[in-house]
Amino acid sequence: MNSATKSTKSFWWLFGLYAVICVGFAIFRQYPLRSDSLVYFTWASRAAQMRTWFPYPETIYDPWLASLFHVNLGALFLRIYNATVTVHLLNAGINLLQLYLVYRLTLKFFGEQSALTAAWMYVLYLNSLGLVVLNLSELTFTTCTLLSSWFYFQKPNFKWGFLSGLMAGFALGCRPLIVALLLIYGLVWLWNWKFNQRNDYKQLIGIGLGVLLFVLPMGMYSKSQTGQFVYSTTTGPINLLMSGFDGATGIYNDSILKNDSVYLSKKTFYEKGDYIQNRAVKWIVGHPAKWLSFWPLKIKTTFVNDDIAISPLLGNPNWNFERFIKDARQPRAKRQFWQQPLAYCIAFLTIHTLQFGYYLLLLGVWGYQLVFYWRQRPTAPLIVWVVNGFTFLGFMMTYVGSQGNLRYKYPYLVISFIIIAPVITFLKNVIAQRKTLSP
Repeated sequence: MNSATKSTKSFWWLFGLYAVICVGFAIFRQYPLRSDSLVYFTWASRAAQMRTWFPYPETIYDPWLASLFHVNLGALFLRIYNATVTVHLLNAGINLLQLYLVYRLTLKFFGEQSALTAAWMYVLYLNSLGLVVLNLSELTFTTCTLLSSWFYFQKPNFKWGFLSGLMAGFALGCRPLIVALLLIYGLVWLWNWKFNQRNDYKQLIGIGLGVLLFVLPMGMYSKSQTGQFVYSTTTGPINLLMSGFDGATGIYNDSILKNDSVYLSKKTFYEKGDYIQNRAVKWIVGHPAKWLSFWPLKIKTTFVNDDIAISPLLGNPNWNFERFIKDARQPRAKRQFWQQPLAYCIAFLTIHTLQFGYYLLLLGVWGYQLVFYWRQRPTAPLIVWVVNGFTFLGFMMTYVGSQGNLRYKYPYLVISFIIIAPVITFLKNVIAQRKTLSP
């Protein structure tokens, strides 16, 4: 058996084991839906009950609409069986598809050894498993982004460009930040046209039409239901306001709205959104230096912690790493963590220590890959520049339009496994060679 066949067989063994774990969590892990998870499920469940799609007329009075594609995908499957376990199983399937895409994209550009490394990196990153029993849009958005990239890197023609654009349209239906990837596609076309005498305009046209194939029907449907042409989340104004008022710090804080009589008098999501956006823009224009001063805390809030979906692994929604740290700072008599069962406390500290250590390692290798690929820039494959460009531009757009949030880094970190894995493989081989040559 050659090494390539052995590596492929190893991946499918890993994939099968991970599939059993994902399905097991989806079926047997009981974890309450809260916050965004509960809102998305409520929208999808009601749409499934009414045999319609989201948004439906009643949603006009919600504060905002969010993740339209994610909610409608859930509504489609909830028509089969309207319960949270359906969403969990759907998440398990999306999670496995995401693993497969990370493996295949790495395989395409870097070979079997790096692809298997990327697969192991993904499986060991426990947030993806925890997301199975939540109902957040991270898995859906990231998988659609990976699918867009997979089709983009097939052949630079209209067909593959169209499929890439359609997947980007689905991602746009979750979050507007996919625009960063579309801009990178455009920059790649411009670079090839100007410096490589290649004009892949058919691919670019395909991408544009693929995006429109989602945007136009979704927007027209939402207009028929709510009177507004909506195809993506409308939380942009509230996210902008989080860093656009006197009491802002760069982290989540919606207290500004609780006593705003003008905001409270608005009835529909678009009236509320228009008011919030105008207010935020006016404040930011008047306080540009103060607005920029929030950015370090936004970055810190996004990267200092990685408990995106670790708590669901242990089944206790009351504790996460941030609350544990706050509790540890309390006087001993007021600490609540050690009042939990001892087995839970040990499991909590073990899993968080391992995950946080692994996360720091990933960040370190991610930083090193910038140097690694820059040194090899004449021969580094295109996907390196696409992934890094998407990451930098995406975060820039995030911090312009939103506050810091540890969930924001999930798509970029997972997609970066594709370009981190070859660096880890290279370092591993270098160490092995040095051991062989050492006396």
